[in-house]
Amino acid sequence: MKKIFYLLLITISVASVMFFNINKIGMAETGVGQLNRFADVLNKKDISITNWNLYAREAKINTSATEVMKKYKNNFKNFKWSIDKEKNKIIGVSNHTFVTERLVVTSTNDNSSYVIYELTGTKWDQRTEKETKNLIDQSLENIFNEEPTFFTCIKGTMGGKLEGVLQGIKNDFLETFKATKIEEIKEGAFVSVSAYTEQWNDALVANGKKINLQIAIRENNVDESKTIIIGTPIITVEY
Repeated sequence: MKKIFYLLLITISVASVMFFNINKIGMAETGVGQLNRFADVLNKKDISITNWNLYAREAKINTSATEVMKKYKNNFKNFKWSIDKEKNKIIGVSNHTFVTERLVVTSTNDNSSYVIYELTGTKWDQRTEKETKNLIDQSLENIFNEEPTFFTCIKGTMGGKLEGVLQGIKNDFLETFKATKIEEIKEGAFVSVSAYTEQWNDALVANGKKINLQIAIRENNVDESKTIIIGTPIITVEY
């Protein structure tokens, strides 16, 4: 059964959510370092990368979406823009050689707005990394007033039939990242876990507990392949 494992990137029911900065390793180079870490882990486990995402968000207080868009349309002339009136969103997309850039500006009820900047691709290698870094360097100062925190997510697939595979994969990833399980969801051929690791510095606090790693695993009953998604701090994909 199709799941929406959509633990929203920032709007996670949120009065109790805040960021922690412990000044340790950190999400080096605006999340690119984190993607390198995840890709290396997946490759070593013979998991084929199929998709990755990098997100950043900023609230634009007392600034309407229309005002924000006037600036963005001037600064991002290569973007193709569309309007989703039903969801009060203005969306811009620019396709590059290895990476797709996406800007989403959403109106709020108090005449303010917020913007989400996303980069995504279907593989992660040195050329993709270089293009991603260049796009971030070119775009950030024209989007955000302050340096944003990036959220990373990577997806891969693996084959093969193994007994207890879902729990085994989950435990293997927790051990790899030296992470402590905080919450877990198990339902049939699907398992997801929220965890905390000290290997990087950013975390969310929900219900009084720090979370900075999400792992989701689903088994396809037809061919017994497995889909693995890793996100920090929150997975933000349809699953």
